[in-house]
Amino acid sequence: MALRVSKPKWKDVSPELRLVLERYPRVVELPDGAQVRLRPLVSRDEPELVQLFINIPYEDLRNLHDNVSDPVIVRRWCRNINYDRVLPIVAELEGKIVADATLKRCAAGPTRRVGRFRAYVHPEYRRRGLGAVLLREILDLARAVGMTQLAVELYQGQREMRKMFLRYGFHDEGLVPACQRVTLVRQVAAEEDVPTTPQARIEP
Repeated sequence: MALRVSKPKWKDVSPELRLVLERYPRVVELPDGAQVRLRPLVSRDEPELVQLFINIPYEDLRNLHDNVSDPVIVRRWCRNINYDRVLPIVAELEGKIVADATLKRCAAGPTRRVGRFRAYVHPEYRRRGLGAVLLREILDLARAVGMTQLAVELYQGQREMRKMFLRYGFHDEGLVPACQRVTLVRQVAAEEDVPTTPQARIEP
């Protein structure tokens, strides 16, 4: 199946977002001293993003809504990037993409100031504080583009994940019993109100 290629054009990006994106790339030092580079996803990342998701565990896959184990879906993302609608941030370690996080925004309507957070860290790079860094980054981006709330959806059985988000200021907002999913929401607060990973350091 042929995929239509549509490269992101800076002239089509809103002025407010263009200013926000000037902060990238950013270097993050994890507690173990590893240097992680954060930047927006671009179309040339297609092969690496396909590789990131190719062997994704089922429990992670079902929480991402899309079948990212299918390379066609991931390629479509990379070839049709719209930063104003979905802002994807990738994390690179030693030149390799090891994680991906997104801020999804509604263009209009009552939820236009509610952002949605979604992230995936490759299993080999977990428990190093990278997930917390990505959450802080998306919260910061949501604040910068005028979001008032950030929401995340989890399955009811993901108790440890729910506890983590509760520690970061989220609260249970709603439950869809038929889908066994719960929505957690938090206000997009000032930076000092956002918990930080111990010893994590961000450089411009």
